[in-house]
Amino acid sequence: MVSLKVRVGPKGQIVIPKVIRERLGIEPGNLLLIDERNGKIVIERSDVDELVRWLKENRKKIARDVYKFSLEDEF
Repeated sequence: MVSLKVRVGPKGQIVIPKVIRERLGIEPGNLLLIDERNGKIVIERSDVDELVRWLKENRKKIARDVYKFSLEDEF
């Protein structure tokens, strides 16, 4: 586990250190979930990003399977 200090900017913004972004695969444009738990700030990668990426990679196969199953249901 890596603990790094970051400074909060005048608008309340922080920068996630590069080493953490790389380790977690956080890229520009990703959505993150931020929450407060027991007095601590918790930032997590959003599973939505992974779901969207998976759907984009597999949409043709999914479409074929849906079409195949819909034909089987008719017979």
